[in-house]
Amino acid sequence: MKIVLCRGVFDLFHVAHLRHLEEARSMGDYLVVSLTSDAKVREEKRNPITPEDERREILLGLRCVSAVDICGNYMESLEKWKPGIYCKGFDHMRKGFLPGETEYCLKHGIEIRNTRENPQTTTHIIERIRCAS
Repeated sequence: MKIVLCRGVFDLFHVAHLRHLEEARSMGDYLVVSLTSDAKVREEKRNPITPEDERREILLGLRCVSAVDICGNYMESLEKWKPGIYCKGFDHMRKGFLPGETEYCLKHGIEIRNTRENPQTTTHIIERIRCAS
């Protein structure tokens, strides 16, 4: 069984998230989503709009998602699930890799792939809401 692992916040779930997850699922047999915890979102960016338990519930409601792993560090999920494929969204590939990400995957034979570009992002949605106010 080929496990595919994706990671992300998935706050304000939108069509680009769905397309990313469906494409990632098509790469293997079992899709695990490493969901960034509320604490980690606060530490890195901002307060999450949707709490982690609700984000998890939304993700588990999708046919393409097999499991959701809430974590504060993506390396925890890589080590726990040992996927065959680590799939990143196109926008995350553009931003570059997190420290240790590439090295860990190379060392453990995990293939890194990305999904197609999709212009919709949560940040853009938040900006549109701010401008409309």
